[in-house]
Amino acid sequence: MYPRGEVSFMDVYMARQPIFDTDNHVYGYELLYRSNGRQNEYTGLDGDASTADVVTNAFFGLNISEIIGKHKAFINFTSNLLKRGVPKMISPELVVVEVLENLMMDEQLLGACQELKERGYTLALDDFEYDNSYSQLFELGDIVKIDFRTPQKSIEETAYICRYCNKLMLAEKIENQEEFEWAKKLGCSFMQGYYFAKPTIMSKNAITPLPVNFMRVMQLVSQPEPEFSDIVDVISCDTAMCQRLLRLINSVYFGVRNRVSSIGQALVILGLDYLREWIYLMGMQRITRSDNVELMRISCLLAKFCKRLALMIPEAAGDADAFYLMGLLSMVTYGGERALAQALEEFPLTPEIKNGLMGRGGVYSDVFDLAYSYEKADWATVDKYVEKYHLDSSKVSEAFVQCVKEAERVRMM
Repeated sequence: MYPRGEVSFMDVYMARQPIFDTDNHVYGYELLYRSNGRQNEYTGLDGDASTADVVTNAFFGLNISEIIGKHKAFINFTSNLLKRGVPKMISPELVVVEVLENLMMDEQLLGACQELKERGYTLALDDFEYDNSYSQLFELGDIVKIDFRTPQKSIEETAYICRYCNKLMLAEKIENQEEFEWAKKLGCSFMQGYYFAKPTIMSKNAITPLPVNFMRVMQLVSQPEPEFSDIVDVISCDTAMCQRLLRLINSVYFGVRNRVSSIGQALVILGLDYLREWIYLMGMQRITRSDNVELMRISCLLAKFCKRLALMIPEAAGDADAFYLMGLLSMVTYGGERALAQALEEFPLTPEIKNGLMGRGGVYSDVFDLAYSYEKADWATVDKYVEKYHLDSSKVSEAFVQCVKEAERVRMM
């Protein structure tokens, strides 16, 4: 019952470079911006946009657990993103916040770093050379990254003050055995550089939100008191935005116990502040593609039809919004059962929705199979479920026609 077909996705790229401890065990991965799969070097011009690209690709476009495993992601945040509180979109269990030494220190930036510390985030000071003007930032740092391409005297002075203040040190840009041994003698706990491993480019085909839907949500959240139901309506028409929303909840509330059964519930859990920052980040990533219209239309059709069918079945009617969310996520079934199971591990969905998408039996599974079979004109399967749930065939047909008309609006966006 898993759909097949040609669909259009966007290639997303990023790179990761492992960070080791002195026993050569992986401690974490630094996530790096890459614009394509050919150039394994930084080619970005805008620091804000590059960081936004890394965050949105790693945590909302890709499966972060496949990228970092049980380790932490080291991500470099610009002054602007730190002041906006963007790191708070990611659980402190998943990320190490890197702060560049050359950022213009002011009270707002120091306050943002202090708040992150109070919330349990680990702060790493990147390319750091000790200077009294950065004493307040130095106090907040947990890890000091020392660039081993800088002069020897500067490295030794920074290492000395770090040892004196009991700061963990990370030696970066280590390129040979001698530098590795020297870093250990200086007291560095972590190592990173070409001597151990070059950055590895990672890529994936990821569906992106339709630009028109993204712009609508951006307009809504920019209002002082946005209408919550309007936001739900727009996201409910965009399966890619829905997927990213679920990944965002997993990133902010890592290991969240609550399972999501509707888009409205997901937005309530997330809150308006996080939603605004999420939209802000996606905007910086410059979402411009609009070639996913057909996939969006089918997902929207199945979502609407699943909800209509649920309302016809007494045991399902009370959870109609959950059936809608299940139908909207139908696009994840295109990769087959194994890929679907892996994808659903990322989403904090109720077991009923997951079982429905996996075809494990029960009313959720039956409704999804009925909706999908109707869209594919598999009348033998349709008749089986119509008879099982004592449905009126004419009402099912009317509901499908109405859902088709509503879903067709996606084509005209």
